[in-house]
Amino acid sequence: MKTYHRPVTAAPDSLIDAGRCKFGTFNTVVEKPDLLAVHRPLGFPAPQWFNYWRLKEWQAFQIDCDDWFFCISVYDTKSLGTAIIMAWHKPSATMRVYQKKVPTFLLKVPCGLNDSVASYTSKDFTIVFGNRLASNQIRITAETHGLAGLPDIHMEWHAELTGEPQLVFQPFGKNRPLYSLKSLMRARGSVTFDGQSNDYDANVILDDHKGFYPFTMQYDWVTGLQQQADGTLSGFNLTDNQVLNPTHFNENCLWHAGKMHPLPPISVSRPGGIMAPWQIQDSDGQVDLTFTPLADVPNLVNLGLFCTRYHGPTGQLTGTITTEATGTVKYQGCFGMGEEKYMRL
Repeated sequence: MKTYHRPVTAAPDSLIDAGRCKFGTFNTVVEKPDLLAVHRPLGFPAPQWFNYWRLKEWQAFQIDCDDWFFCISVYDTKSLGTAIIMAWHKPSATMRVYQKKVPTFLLKVPCGLNDSVASYTSKDFTIVFGNRLASNQIRITAETHGLAGLPDIHMEWHAELTGEPQLVFQPFGKNRPLYSLKSLMRARGSVTFDGQSNDYDANVILDDHKGFYPFTMQYDWVTGLQQQADGTLSGFNLTDNQVLNPTHFNENCLWHAGKMHPLPPISVSRPGGIMAPWQIQDSDGQVDLTFTPLADVPNLVNLGLFCTRYHGPTGQLTGTITTEATGTVKYQGCFGMGEEKYMRL
């Protein structure tokens, strides 16, 4: 089997030097990933308000515990904001989606996670991420009250970074960056659902993301995490997106036993459609996974010039990922989620 290699270093103090991007893959965090400091990120002169409008940003978590798999996100397209909890209840095999689409000024996605807050707050729905990555800590809280006729849910998690993160700073164009910080975390917390409370240990994936995506934005993405039989926490991030030269620039990685291992470019195929099994593979056999969706969370909007075709199912993964450092890591019934996204916005 051919072994893939992508250089990984500690992150520089700043990802941007005199307006120019320092592209690469890193295993440490930067304090302020200020993409608005980039010179002509869209490839042409534009006022700063226009650059800001084109910058897509979100912070999200996937949380896996005994009874639940959650995806919680605060997402700012600059045209519309979304606060969402996707809540898959394992014992009842039921998906509930708590969601608000709001003007973007009503939610906040911060620049950096060392001492910051991402949030959306209203009388019936609140999400707050208290970021303290300088201390390897994040506090995740979310609650609803009578939202859309759904049972109320309240959760609070205290999450801690458990090993190397992956920070990628990669090009959509000559000086047009994508920033993505992802990492495994362990958490302790509680969930109160429809008046019943339970405490849990959980495994978590952090996703902090900013990018000057093309006007037509599209990607395939799959992520998952699982505690192995020997207690090792293992997880992965796999994306096929619009970054240039994906052999050298991609955000694919395996986390295993506290270390991050870069992975090669992958492709996602769905021969039976969204709700049939997906195949996630690379060209050399390092990644060979099957994702079986359990419940989709679609978002389909067509306004002519502006449109969204999005599917975000929760599901389970089976298969293997192989690296030179870890050997073959096997996954069986690993919880995770996937996305198929096409957006003109």
